[in-house]
Amino acid sequence: MDIAFYFDPACPWCWVTSRWILLTSNKRDINIEWCLFSLAYKNGELDHQSSNINHLPSHRVERVMLSLAKTGASLSDLYTNFGIKHFLSGDEYSDEVIQTVLQELKLDESLAKAANDEKLDKELIASTESALKTVGQDIGVPTIVFKIDGKEKGFFGPVLKELPDQDDAVKLWDAIVELAKHDGFYEIKRGREGAPDVYSTAKC
Repeated sequence: MDIAFYFDPACPWCWVTSRWILLTSNKRDINIEWCLFSLAYKNGELDHQSSNINHLPSHRVERVMLSLAKTGASLSDLYTNFGIKHFLSGDEYSDEVIQTVLQELKLDESLAKAANDEKLDKELIASTESALKTVGQDIGVPTIVFKIDGKEKGFFGPVLKELPDQDDAVKLWDAIVELAKHDGFYEIKRGREGAPDVYSTAKC
């Protein structure tokens, strides 16, 4: 099945879900298109007058990811390496972390300067708007767009507190695919308790 997985490297909930979809792809035929979603744009943080800048560091990382993707680099590999640094090692997104990831992946280190290139924001905004157009305005990440019978249908989620084991990961996937097939289905939701266990993804 073809899906588009929208992510912002700042979101720990999205990180857990991204590891789940990778784990599931070991047992199910899933063709994943990794797509950037800017929470900084969605939350109005790109306005230079805004006092809310929670997601600007990850937006700078997204600029670098986008620039590297244009050279053929894998967004999945970039997300994984930045995520390991941020979520598992506890490093904040900084110029030093960007440089380290590029070095480790043997990528063009000069592209680290893309972090400050506001000209790239047009494409990041377009990618984000693509998800919002398909799924609706009341979303963030993770967001998955399924491509079923020539149609696109997207949902916010699933939001997972921890990474399930292989068998449960597949069961969850199969259940969500069944829901996605129903045109009248929109959402299931409940309140969250506590923070996501990002360290459960270390085994993935």
